[in-house]
Amino acid sequence: MFSQIVAVIMSVLSVFTAPFSQLFSKAELKAELAKGCYESPYIVRPLEDITVNGVSIDEYCVVAPDGDLYSNAAQTLCNEIYKACGKKIDTTESADEKAFIINAKLNDTDTFNLKVENGNVYITGSSKAGISRGISAFADEVLLNSQSSYDFKDGYEFSKTFSDYVTYEQFGAVGDGKADDFEAIVKAHEYANTNGLSVFANETATYYIGGANKTARIMTDTSWSTARFIIDDTAVESIGAWVFNIAPSQGGISITDKVAPLKSDAANIGTTLDGESLVVLTDSNVKRYIRKGANQNSGSNQSDVILVDSNGNISPDTPLIWDFDAVTAATAYPIDSETLTIKGGRFTTLANSAASEYKYYARGIQVRRSNTVIDGIYHDIKNEGKTGAPYSAFVSLSCCADVTVKNSTFTGHKKYKTIGSAGTSVTMGTYDIGAATAVNAKFINCNQTNDISDTDYWGIAGTNYCKNLVYDGCAFSRFDAHQGVLNATVINSVLGHHGIKLIGSGTALIENTTVLAEDFVDLRSDYGSTWNGELIIRNCKFYPTGISSHIIKAENSEDHNFGYTCYLPQKIEIDGFYVHRIGFNYLFTKVNPKHNSDSYSAEYPVVPPQEIKVHNFNCLLFGNLSVSQNKSIFKVEIS
Repeated sequence: MFSQIVAVIMSVLSVFTAPFSQLFSKAELKAELAKGCYESPYIVRPLEDITVNGVSIDEYCVVAPDGDLYSNAAQTLCNEIYKACGKKIDTTESADEKAFIINAKLNDTDTFNLKVENGNVYITGSSKAGISRGISAFADEVLLNSQSSYDFKDGYEFSKTFSDYVTYEQFGAVGDGKADDFEAIVKAHEYANTNGLSVFANETATYYIGGANKTARIMTDTSWSTARFIIDDTAVESIGAWVFNIAPSQGGISITDKVAPLKSDAANIGTTLDGESLVVLTDSNVKRYIRKGANQNSGSNQSDVILVDSNGNISPDTPLIWDFDAVTAATAYPIDSETLTIKGGRFTTLANSAASEYKYYARGIQVRRSNTVIDGIYHDIKNEGKTGAPYSAFVSLSCCADVTVKNSTFTGHKKYKTIGSAGTSVTMGTYDIGAATAVNAKFINCNQTNDISDTDYWGIAGTNYCKNLVYDGCAFSRFDAHQGVLNATVINSVLGHHGIKLIGSGTALIENTTVLAEDFVDLRSDYGSTWNGELIIRNCKFYPTGISSHIIKAENSEDHNFGYTCYLPQKIEIDGFYVHRIGFNYLFTKVNPKHNSDSYSAEYPVVPPQEIKVHNFNCLLFGNLSVSQNKSIFKVEIS
């Protein structure tokens, strides 16, 4: 009884402890979070400094003439310098020395030029291609490919000539933020796709996209640069129509009649393909992920996604998860070998005000092409009112491999409630990032506009059926795997109120990461709290927002068939972990409070961990870590 009283007192005290005061040694963290666009301080940058003739960029400024084109360029330059070395420089109207000077006189060609003279850096852009586009090209080709320090020396010159592109204006776009430019945007991409040309947006334009039932299909490199886009969802003809579809050169090919039943240890699918492909397999005779709770359902058809070479060999990085006693559907999605890049663009969604029910809006960017890079997209949302239907995502990855989204900013959506499948009130999931049947998907150095700890907004991302999913250098409200992920990596990141939610198998690696949530890792109870594999946590910090301190939340009543055996992480390794809380700490929640004796008989028993190793654990006070209050389930001790 005494220990329980102490635990209660310690928990109450922890509520009044400044939960953010020691995080990164910044007392202002909470205010920083509330500003939005908070960046992970763990981001790894290529350069320690940028100098001009040996003088640190700390002593430099950016000089730009009046006008949107020039102010956009100045901001782009500042952003690229910050991205490369983490240093911020100011913009001013005039300076004679120690300056990056943007020339008011534009080239009448498509050439961008940067040169260094007498300790200044002079930048001249193009009347056609703009200025920011050239600055970004210089950063990509020079700054971000350098190491340690980069020095601009007198006499240095960089030139970039842009060619083989089309613009939206060539097809009738106005770009004033009022005239509907959607048709012109669609036609520009159609022409570019047919002729193998890039697409350039005007750097000072604001393109208005109305609610017509159409989609711009992107199959060539696209530079949106500093252009703005308004996507009006207040009156749309089809809520399922994506605004942009980044499409592969070849669509899916049915190979159902060529694939025989497969075991999970299969190394080959038993047939050849025309080239490397992403293969999605289905067995409709078997149901998995039979969800429990307010959004309960009868499960989904067994599905798996693998990478397969032309000889039918399954990549060791994407092994099968399930046995397929039957293959009722098999589709091969050929992988484009060349990388396609989508760069820049500031998008604003005028949110729908439809009834708050499960009718998902697309209205963003769908990525169906493998080997795609999305770099520098910015998306915010305006006019969220009293009602609203949920969104699938603004950027959605599906049936693709090797896609990287980097240096991008997203926005969490306002929560709306409806009646769930169990007949009770539920908060609808609504996302700005989504991925399904995607492998080797990476989100690098990304963040969101709103406070990652603000519970008025839903978690930023949701994923299904992914393999090798990575967050690196992200500041998001959550990492989430709904219907399973094989191998999840969260490094150099900060996760907000929804934390890290996992279901799946393989290796979950969490390193150099801070979580501000009720639990550090939440193994989703609606899918049985299962992780069949290894959990590795290194050099992480946990700032609990509730009164308890559990590193891993897992709940399973062991009386529900989820369509698979449920595992708690079989091997757990923790090395370097700090909990900002006074009181007792547990690795796991109780999982099943009814399972309180060895004689308990579970209909669908959870497989407990087999090995737990913990090193360098500490907290504010009483730094011991116990496995769980439920001794009947957890027989293994911490070593």
